[in-house]
Amino acid sequence: MKHVIEVENGDAQVLTETGSGGLIGRGLLHDRPLAEYVEPAETPRFVVRNRKRGFVVEEADGGASDEPVETGQVAPDGDHSAAALVTDGRVLFAVGRADGDRTRSVPLDEVVDARTEAGLRNATLVLDTVAGAQYRFPSRGDLDAVREFVDAAAGVWSRAERHLEAAEETLDRVERAFEAGDVDVVLAAVGDVRATLDAARETAASLDGAAASVDDRIEAYRERLRAYERRAYAEQAEQARERGHTRWDDDAYETAADHFERAADSYAAALSVDADRPSDESIERRRTNLDAERERLAAAPLERAEQAVEVARSTDDTEVAVTWWVRALERYERLRALDWGRDDPRFDGDREAVRERLATVAEALVDARCERARRALDAADGAPPAAAAAACDRAESSLDAARAVARERVPDALDAVEDLDDRLAARRPDPSATDRDDTDDTDAATVVVPPEAADGDASDDGEGETEPRSETSVEPDGDAGTDGTETDDGAGSADSEWTLADDGTDDEWLSAERTATSTAADGSAAEAVADAVADASEAEVVADAADAADAVLGSGTGDGDRADDADGRDAEDDSNDGETSDERDGGDGVDTADGWTPAALAGLDTDGFRRVVAECFGATGWTVDAVDDAVDLRARAPGPADVRAGVLAVHADAASTVDGSAVERLAGAVERDGDLDAAVVVAGATLPRTARERAEDTGVAVVTPGALVDELDGHEVSVPRDGAER
Repeated sequence: MKHVIEVENGDAQVLTETGSGGLIGRGLLHDRPLAEYVEPAETPRFVVRNRKRGFVVEEADGGASDEPVETGQVAPDGDHSAAALVTDGRVLFAVGRADGDRTRSVPLDEVVDARTEAGLRNATLVLDTVAGAQYRFPSRGDLDAVREFVDAAAGVWSRAERHLEAAEETLDRVERAFEAGDVDVVLAAVGDVRATLDAARETAASLDGAAASVDDRIEAYRERLRAYERRAYAEQAEQARERGHTRWDDDAYETAADHFERAADSYAAALSVDADRPSDESIERRRTNLDAERERLAAAPLERAEQAVEVARSTDDTEVAVTWWVRALERYERLRALDWGRDDPRFDGDREAVRERLATVAEALVDARCERARRALDAADGAPPAAAAAACDRAESSLDAARAVARERVPDALDAVEDLDDRLAARRPDPSATDRDDTDDTDAATVVVPPEAADGDASDDGEGETEPRSETSVEPDGDAGTDGTETDDGAGSADSEWTLADDGTDDEWLSAERTATSTAADGSAAEAVADAVADASEAEVVADAADAADAVLGSGTGDGDRADDADGRDAEDDSNDGETSDERDGGDGVDTADGWTPAALAGLDTDGFRRVVAECFGATGWTVDAVDDAVDLRARAPGPADVRAGVLAVHADAASTVDGSAVERLAGAVERDGDLDAAVVVAGATLPRTARERAEDTGVAVVTPGALVDELDGHEVSVPRDGAER
């Protein structure tokens, strides 16, 4: 009997032997041949035999398992023998017995040591396992080749197993990171897992059995990995998309475009991963929405710049016009600088056309600032020296700003600036006159008088008498005359009735103030205040006049409160036939002189615009019920028909960001809400064409800025003072 047989090509005769050995020899196994124990993925390498001793299992020191080891000797009967079948995946110990063969399998990935021990007549193959068992198989053959193969194969299996365990641990971390929302950690780990699995496959490639076993496990790991990878890419796209919208809201257009590009790349990467979740249809739908958002982002800078031009052109208020021309210039500047140097610009607007538009806007800004200076100089004509100095300072500030823009962008406009400069130099009052005004001391209360009022009160040459608005003239020492006549004439009278107050702001009026006194019994000061408020055309002047009214009307009482008459109305109401100060100045408004305008709407913030829309609905008879997440306002129509509308209030700055999907979401919310019958969008500025077209398709009513202004004016809705331009 040959004791060590090297199996070649799996066709060794020993693999097929069964039965007893007859009168002289011994058979190998009783039940079935060794070949039937070989798995399809295994490749037999050696068969080691012994006749009588079989194999022995003992408990080794240092085992890593707490499971008890089944020890003892398993020997063949007299008609059979024992064999150790060595494959590329395990060592199978088989012992033939008439009452049934005995087998024990030892996977090579559990073998921690393979060695041989020499005896007097034979050697023993010894295998120590990780579970703490020791298998001993004696044989008279040469076991060196068997030991070398088992030792090398066990090393291959051990290294491959370590790679697989590392991959599984990393996959567990990937799962925890995904549940925590750390998709970047997930995607960074994906590469590590894939590299570890590749290393396991490469390690096992030298053994067919090991390679097949490792491949089965690797495929399970890869399927699990692909599931997390696809979901992580989809989530990464959503996060990048959200960051893009945040940066878009901050007007950081290039950064927003970068985030949207990363979102598009992540969606594409998600589709390239072979997994079921999210579905291809879901990802494609998100990509379509992202493409639409990228198109709107590309158009947003140009639309916002054009919106600023539209607002600037629509207002008759010089201050508002200057503010919006400045914004338009800044927005066109930003548009021109976007994607500078890129071969494939991502934003709408031809660079040459934007450059020409910049020149046009700059020229309009210079014109607006010159007009501001011109009005200041007109107000200075004929005004007392202190008031004239304030007006000239205002004109100088406007001209300096206009000159800076003209030099940089529209040199042709410098002539107009220089002409006004010459007029300013000729009109500026003698400093000694204003110094005399500064030395005047009065304890009387002060009333802010706007440039138009100052101009109207002064004579053409600045030296005539100044008509006070009240019937009581004011002496330089603050005592009121009692005869209703003027106390002084000429420039001296004008100088004594004006003082200069710095409002502490840059590029704004240094307000000229006229001094006046009042008593509780005399309503002339209140009338002067009312006239000043009625003449005011700027929001800041109106606010100052209202504050001054409180001070003047309260100065006649000991505790500073207004004195009430017998009918319970205050002195100011009496002096104006019961008309309240709010009614006289047009209510709390951005521009009480002009009433509602598109520029006034543009000056409102989100909350202010929503309040104005609610007031407008209320003024027209609707009842505003509530505000919730689905819509900004819920309004119920008057009359027997109970019609309820869901209202979306879009302030001016947000108008350019409203798209068709936003309109569809509003229409869908109204349709799903059983308490709403109609959807309405109230816009503070013109909506994009796509939004208007989608509104028409979905039956959503759109209230344009012009229509809203007409309704607000028609129903006398007050302009909120706190809605001043931002």
